[in-house]
Parts: sequence; C-alpha cells; structure tokens
Amino acid sequence: MTRLTWWLFGLVWIGSSALHAQGLLDELNAVTEEPTLPVRATFKDTRIVNVQSNETPAEGVLHFVIAHRFGTLSSGAYDLWGLDNAQMRMAFDYGLTDGLAVGVARNTYQKTYEANVKARLLRQKTGPEAFPLSVTWYSVAMANGTRVAPEETPYPFTRRLSYVHQAVVARKMSERWSLALVPSFVHRNFVQESGEAHDLALLGVGGRCKLGPRFSVNGEYHHFLTESFGDAFSPSLSLGVDIETGGHVFQLHITNARGMFERSFLAEPAGSWANGDLYFGFNLSRVFTVKS
Repeated sequence: MTRLTWWLFGLVWIGSSALHAQGLLDELNAVTEEPTLPVRATFKDTRIVNVQSNETPAEGVLHFVIAHRFGTLSSGAYDLWGLDNAQMRMAFDYGLTDGLAVGVARNTYQKTYEANVKARLLRQKTGPEAFPLSVTWYSVAMANGTRVAPEETPYPFTRRLSYVHQAVVARKMSERWSLALVPSFVHRNFVQESGEAHDLALLGVGGRCKLGPRFSVNGEYHHFLTESFGDAFSPSLSLGVDIETGGHVFQLHITNARGMFERSFLAEPAGSWANGDLYFGFNLSRVFTVKS
C-alpha cells in the first residue's frame, strides 16, 4: 500500500473512533441528566388548617372530608371544654383532571351550603426546566341556609350569598418545610351592621413542618388589609397537626374561628387567643378512586 493510502486509512479510523466516543458520551449524558419532575406533597391535604393548600384531588378521585369543631375551650368543665357544642362540615371534592377539581359542602354552622372550584395554574418543578412555585386558584360560593323567623320580613335569596376568591402561592422549601401565601377577597351580599364593609381583602400565610414520615405541624394566619374590627374580632390564627394513617389524613387543630367555611374564618373570626376564645376541632379525609 502506498503512503497516501495509509494516511487515508488512519484518518478514517480516527474519525470513526471520535464519532463512536462522542456517541457514548451523548448516551452517558442522556442517562445522567436529571428529568423535570413536578414537586409532590407540598402539603398533606387540600387544606393547611382552615385555608386551602395548593393540593387538589387527582383525576377521577373523590376526596371526602368530615370536619368537627367544638365550643370554646374556656367554657369549662360543665360543657366539657367545648365538646358538648359541636359543629360539623361534610364536603365532597372531585378531580375532573389532575389540575381541576369541583366540590360541594354543607355546614351545620349557619346551615351553610358551599359550591367551589379549584384549579392548578402553575406547579413547582425540579430538574432542567425547574419552576420555583405552585399557584392554585380557589373560588367558592356560600349560602346561609337558616330560616327566617316568623316575625321577620322575608328577604331575597341573593341576600344569603357570599363569595371568596383566593390564590394559593406555595413552595416546598425542603423535604421538611413548606410555605404558602394566600391572598383572599371576600364579598358578602349582606352584612349585619350598616357600617360593615361588603368587600374585604386579606393576606394569609400558612406553613408546614414535617416531623416524621406520617406526621407534621401546620399553622396559618390571616391579616385584614381593608377593614378594622373592634375588640370582639381578631384575625384568624390556627395551629394544628396532620397525621396520615393509611388512606386517611387526620388533622387536629386549635383556632379562634367558629366556622369552617371561608366567609366565617376569614371575615367573621369569633374571638381572641389572648381571651381564651379558642376552639378545638378535627378534619378526617378519605379518598376514593372513582375512575382509574
């Protein structure tokens, strides 16, 4: 073979070796590259304590919640520290998709009915296309179902209605810590006193600290932005724990809010922590797969 032939053969061999090495490198990079994944379990349930979290039921999943709230702890031994005076809320939420849910609920407090919709707008992700936050929208319409006393003048159904809209901006900071900011807008068609505002704006903050595989401590606070109340009312402040037991999530909490629906615990908190106006309650949730 001539010298030129040897040179051509060497160049072809070197080129094929380089291409082969580059192919192996590309395959190695493809294997080791971290995939983009959604962040899960920012909070354990659809509520932090009272207020909504960023979580929604998965597609085809029915989320059922029975909640109880008792009387004030300061009522003493005669009322068994409030346990004699129980209120109940029963709620059903259904996942139409993984990011859209609708729900209905009924409260014994003020015999209130609810209809709601909850939608994930953005989701926190990790990986090459990471996104730092989850944003979820929640809207609920509530109707007071108490009867009009015989001596009172009948009034239109629209007077019973109130509405709340919220944006839940959440971030899972680590495996232990999660944080949420929840701006809320409340509209009440009817208020008890002529000087009260029909529209209220609030800013809430909620958090979760995971202390074990099935146990966490949660808290939330809601600050009034557009309305000041007298000494009879205080902003809603709640503390609780979440306990996961198989397919159930058991939430125990203490709060100064009497009701368990948005208008009540945002716009009508019952009393002050400093005065002992505290209520013990719990939520028990269970999920059922309706559609695989």
